[in-house]
Parts: sequence; C-alpha cells; structure tokens
Amino acid sequence: MTEGLRVEVAVACPSHCPVAAASVDVDGGIDHVSRAVVDGQRLDEYRVPRGAEAVGTPVFETDDEVVYRTTQPCELGCPCERLEAAGCPPTSVRAVDGELVIAFHAPDRATVRQVVATLDEAFDVELRRLVAGERRTRRTDTTVVDRTRLTDRQREVVETAYRMGYFEYPREASAETVATRLGVSSSAFAETLRAAERAVLDEFLPSRDPVQPA
Repeated sequence: MTEGLRVEVAVACPSHCPVAAASVDVDGGIDHVSRAVVDGQRLDEYRVPRGAEAVGTPVFETDDEVVYRTTQPCELGCPCERLEAAGCPPTSVRAVDGELVIAFHAPDRATVRQVVATLDEAFDVELRRLVAGERRTRRTDTTVVDRTRLTDRQREVVETAYRMGYFEYPREASAETVATRLGVSSSAFAETLRAAERAVLDEFLPSRDPVQPA
C-alpha cells in the first residue's frame, strides 16, 4: 500500500505565465503565489518588493512591498492548469528566474511520469524533488540510482551544475554561468541536463514503455 509521493518540478514558462515572467526581474524570486478561478478567468496574486519591475494590477501596498494581481482566460495550457487536469493540483507555487517551481502530490510513480511527460510536451521541465510518503511503522522507501546510466559527459554536466549551486533555491548559478564553465552553449547545457534527467527518471520511475533518448 502506497502513501503517495510529494513532487517538486521547475517549469520554464515566462511566455505562458505572467508571474514567471515577472520573476526574471525580482531578486531572489517570488514566493507565495496564490491562484483562483473566477468566471472563467484565472487570477494570480503575488508580492514583490516595492520598486521591483512587475506586471498586473496592484491590489495591496505597504512601505516595503506591493501585491499584484494578473488576470488571464482559463484553458491557455499553463503548467498549473495542466497539473490540475492531470488530477494533481499544485500545493505551492513560487517563481524564480522565469521558472515556476511547483509542488504537488501524486498517488504513484506512474502518475508522476505521466505528469512530467505532459508538462515536457510544452515546456522545459526539471524534476527537483521526489519524496515517498511513509508510515512510522515501515522503513523509508529509498531508491539507489545507477550512475552508469549516465554518460561521462552527462555526469560532468550534472556534477558541475550541482557544485555551482544550479539546483539550489534561489539558484546560486544560472544556466548561462554553468554553460560558460563547461565551455558549451546554454542550449547544449540544457539538452545534456535534460537527457541526464530522463535517464534517471527512466530508472526511478519505471514504465512498461521505454524512454526514448533525448
């Protein structure tokens, strides 16, 4: 009997989400994004330090910060809508450097695999965290990843990104900075990182359908 999974993904979507777009210009990113649907419109609210570049309509202000609200029609296929359609509504949303960092719960690994694949159809997606639920009466569900599934180049890219703080929140190094350290373009870095993530997902989230190489 499973106790479910807690999942966190990062989705690059500045062209689909005004909050993600606004986070590019906010030092440290945007926390505590709230969402609601009213009369077929999706309302997003977020707060930023006073003076920061932002989009939307200000709805609340203090000496230190401003709360903005954005309004968009539903059914635009944004990441949060895709998660809701898959039966995994977001439990928390924050935005940093043009990405939405979304947490949600899933009943099993097959569902996580399906959700990630659905998001990957439209966006660049990075699986940040996956925690298996557990009861106090049983041991933690731990999965050991076979490092040989990664090529030497993929391991170099992942390890360099990790050492430079690319996977931290907030990020200590951007994709461009890591790519420069590796001596490759940002697109080449992203492509290799995604291939490595897929190799790990193929082992951690097994499926009857084989994962095609990137």
